[in-house]
Amino acid sequence: MKGIRRAALIAAVLMWLASGCEPADTPPEGVTPSPIVPPRQKLAERLGAPATYEASYRSDTGVSVITVNADVFVPDASTVDIIEAVPRPFSDEEVLAFIERHREGLVWTDQKTKKEYDGHGFEIDGAFTGSDIGFTMHSLWVYNKDEFYNNDGDYYSIHAHYGIDNRTGKLAWEPQLEYIKSRFNLGITDLMPLTDGRAEGCTITLEEARAFADAQAHALSADYEMTGCGQLPVMETVGNPRYYIFRYTRHMGGIPVSDHYGGESCDNEYDFTSGLGVMTIIVRDEGVCFVSYSNPYDVGEVIEKDCELLSFDEIMDIFARVGLLSIQHLERYPDLKENTLEVYRIAFGYMAVRQPDDVDAYYYIPVWDFYGHRVLYGTGGYAHGKEFGKIWGRSELTINAIDGTVIDRRYGY
Repeated sequence: MKGIRRAALIAAVLMWLASGCEPADTPPEGVTPSPIVPPRQKLAERLGAPATYEASYRSDTGVSVITVNADVFVPDASTVDIIEAVPRPFSDEEVLAFIERHREGLVWTDQKTKKEYDGHGFEIDGAFTGSDIGFTMHSLWVYNKDEFYNNDGDYYSIHAHYGIDNRTGKLAWEPQLEYIKSRFNLGITDLMPLTDGRAEGCTITLEEARAFADAQAHALSADYEMTGCGQLPVMETVGNPRYYIFRYTRHMGGIPVSDHYGGESCDNEYDFTSGLGVMTIIVRDEGVCFVSYSNPYDVGEVIEKDCELLSFDEIMDIFARVGLLSIQHLERYPDLKENTLEVYRIAFGYMAVRQPDDVDAYYYIPVWDFYGHRVLYGTGGYAHGKEFGKIWGRSELTINAIDGTVIDRRYGY
């Protein structure tokens, strides 16, 4: 029996060879096979980034101290590109669609005419128009006054605006879209840590709250994902509840645009620089009660693919050299006795950076952000420095992940 099987196998092979067939993995004559390219390492492994990092730095005077006890965040991606970022104003269509999604059976009132809103788009705001101020403001503002009295005192408002430079026709004022459904002032970007995984002012879970926020964010922009979450701080003068607060930024290839407390507006006294493209969404038990969407960008062409990056050790060597310098200049004030920075998070992500050779061009550049808490304490004007609470989500130093240059987030480059 074994002999019969062996003979049948040999016969089958001979017939296959006689048919002129070749093995499937043998390339045709004269064709060079493509080399097998191994898969790219994940960024964390490729850059040698640890899960946590600890270090400390102290100036010669002992006044300035940096302590690093940080979690290190590296996205689950393998390659990083430089991508064109194109700042733009809001369009009539997207703002009108936003109003329609939040109609909720309300009768909206036009803030300008104090009459029922007729569905028009942006209009020129006469209060901010003229050659003497250099730009023209375009705005749309509707509100519902009836619900203010009938729905537990909640105030409903949708306000959108942007400014255009009269000389160049380009953006000159931060585009912003804001929705409020609350009796409280909720224009807050500080994400306080949750209390045992929950916002103290809510009964719904974090997962339930995020479902509300995700639906709102994705309706505005499909490629925005959650970058951070927490709960509102209690403002003593307002006495607001501690609702859930979420921050959303664009994610590209699994890499987020890094969030930054207050990054919506750049502090550039020379000319307009586009700020962070970010959504702030606040959720209470009934759902979304506040939305702020600042600085929409379009994604342009890929400028450079699969960039070479500095290793994590090289980045930390740069931080060791410039970290103290970034805070030590304050020692020139004799009243300052303690000048400390506690870094609790080191994160890799994108930032839309204005380009020096073309002030109208912005690129999404990979960066490292060092998030920390500052304490300035001493005598005179610094006597009450320790009484101020911690601000969460502020990047105290940003380093270009490609060439190691320091980026000033106040100016956007």
